[in-house]
Amino acid sequence: MNRRWLISIILSVIIAIAGVSGVFYIQDIMPTKLTEASALVQTGNDQSVEEPVTREQEEIIDATQERVVQITKSDGEQGSGFLYNDKGDILTNAHVVANAKQVTITTGDSKEVSGEVIGISTTTDVAVVRVPALEDSEPLPLERDKKAGMLDKVLALGSPLGLQNTVMTGEITGLDREFDIAPFEYRGLYQISAPIQPGNSGGPLVDAETGKVIGINSAKLDKEAIGFSIPIPDIINLVERWSENPMESLPEIQDTVGGPGEGYNVTPIDQATYIVEYFYESINQGDFVTAYSLIGSSWQGNNSYENFRKGYSNTLSVTIDDLIPKQAGKNVEVTAFITVEETVGGEVKLKKYKLIYTVGLENDQLKILAGKGEEISS
Repeated sequence: MNRRWLISIILSVIIAIAGVSGVFYIQDIMPTKLTEASALVQTGNDQSVEEPVTREQEEIIDATQERVVQITKSDGEQGSGFLYNDKGDILTNAHVVANAKQVTITTGDSKEVSGEVIGISTTTDVAVVRVPALEDSEPLPLERDKKAGMLDKVLALGSPLGLQNTVMTGEITGLDREFDIAPFEYRGLYQISAPIQPGNSGGPLVDAETGKVIGINSAKLDKEAIGFSIPIPDIINLVERWSENPMESLPEIQDTVGGPGEGYNVTPIDQATYIVEYFYESINQGDFVTAYSLIGSSWQGNNSYENFRKGYSNTLSVTIDDLIPKQAGKNVEVTAFITVEETVGGEVKLKKYKLIYTVGLENDQLKILAGKGEEISS
């Protein structure tokens, strides 16, 4: 079985929290209306995902990442959130902080601070966490009134599989989607071409042109690169009431863990495979800054950013044919087979390569520590 296809199945979760003991799949509860609409989207043009990140988008990404946080419960479950006001309040999904009062917040610069859940809904998948250490910090700008339109370009930020401050690009491919996943009711959702991976839940969906947050990333369609986000205008009044009048006691949230994916846990092999995929996706998008940030300091020390980027000057696209990971002590070794479309002597040619990457932790951050490769025959 193709490793890339296998990983996409493993990671296609609906309640997207890294480290959960079970997950739900949308296909098991999806209304026919939504399934048919999504099938139409799959036949459309997905080229928007491969468009290079512009200088303006890079500036938006940099500004947004500073205000996106990782949220960790005492049992190790993780999700994402973002600063939405100057009181130090973090907006996230209810399922990220369900049945927790105190949580650990990891900021964009890797500092850990304490947060307290001050508001949570039992039917709408939103919650607010107050972080005193972030009071008076500049929040992300919100699109409070205007709804997004079809094909609007978006950026989805979060911490998939515990990889903090990851960015996925895409566009709005559907409007007013709805489904239920007990105990939550999802209504009026944006459907997006940027997938929501474990740990992405609660992160911001950002308008790629204005830099404003237009939604909260919340769910993913099983086995497809289709995500769903809750529009900000639909929940802003609710969350602002919590910020003005925090709940004195929090309701118990019905357990959402279980179903056909029960027993799944994120492993180092899953994380290593994902970071290699994310590396090549960044290359395809022309986002060399992100790709360079994924490699370790030793590798960077021997290869400046300018040389790194120059090394891909003739690369038009990269397709991952297969990824084969294996544990190698504390690290994970990922063997990648790729097909590269590149210009050689003014001609466009396809070449195949085999590369072996070593993926491991560096200063508590997952990095591609080393790599070597060779061209192989077709």
